[in-house]
Amino acid sequence: MKKICVTGAAGFVAMATIAELIKDGYKVKGTLRNTNQSSQVKTDLEEHLNKTIDIDFIKADLTQDEGWDEAVSGCDAIMHVASPFPAKAPKNSDDILIPAVGGTTRVLNAAAQSGIDRVVMTSSNAAIWFGNFNETHYDESTWSNINHNDIDDYTKSKTLAEKKAWELAEQNQQIKLTSINPSVVWGPGIGNHLKSTSLGFFKMIIKKEMPVVPNMKIPFVDIRDVAKMHVSALKVDDAVGKRFLITNEPAWMINFCNQVRDLGYEAPNKVAPNFMMKLISLVDSSMKPTIPMLGHDYFLNTYQAREILDFDPIPVETAIRDTASYLEKYL
Repeated sequence: MKKICVTGAAGFVAMATIAELIKDGYKVKGTLRNTNQSSQVKTDLEEHLNKTIDIDFIKADLTQDEGWDEAVSGCDAIMHVASPFPAKAPKNSDDILIPAVGGTTRVLNAAAQSGIDRVVMTSSNAAIWFGNFNETHYDESTWSNINHNDIDDYTKSKTLAEKKAWELAEQNQQIKLTSINPSVVWGPGIGNHLKSTSLGFFKMIIKKEMPVVPNMKIPFVDIRDVAKMHVSALKVDDAVGKRFLITNEPAWMINFCNQVRDLGYEAPNKVAPNFMMKLISLVDSSMKPTIPMLGHDYFLNTYQAREILDFDPIPVETAIRDTASYLEKYL
């Protein structure tokens, strides 16, 4: 039985991926910044899977060298899921850039030193399309423009971290790398992930904390699909050396709100004028990256994931309904 090291084991995406690995017969060793979380992570996974599981946890931090050799020891592959994703923009860009890039370097160096040749990395569509607003169709051949004036630290960190991973894989030819690039991840998590940044917008919508929404598109994907694509990438040889965009087709935010209202929630029913969003961005810097997206009609091509990983996304209506039901449990 193969053992997989999953970094950031307490995370929203990581826990779903661990569950999928266990269902598929793999053993798992997870890394945690704080091993006090290990009991809760194990309990939540066991409740989700409805069985007792055997899982190891190792303390390892993206910003520290210690722990990574032990984390990957005895493993056949690594799923590098851990990445900083702050709820608010950090005061210092290095607070997110250094852990993202430095952590990726530590993980891939540990893989190379231990002789592990298979690495699946969780990246993001944030590393694919932002800043290329002169285009309307995007796929894995595109890289976000880190020099765009309105780029946020998260988008920049995901782009730089993934580029660092491909650079290290090129330098260490034995490493067979795949990146999974999901859009905004929604869906029912395992355990309480109410603080997950990726669920923040959805939570605000069903609680009507936003009276209006921007005139922009939002792409999202169900977490269950993201987890399955990680495991599929691990098993499919043709996935080596490739990036995979994992998403549903982007939809205008107001259309998403309409579907949420159909479920009985008082979601926003008005679109904010563009000038209002621009004014808000002058006092709230976190809104600055949304400005070039206003009115931008674009499409994301998932052909490669469908052909190689057999990506067949959960219907949008199902994902929205199940996300709302999941959040209701913890709100």
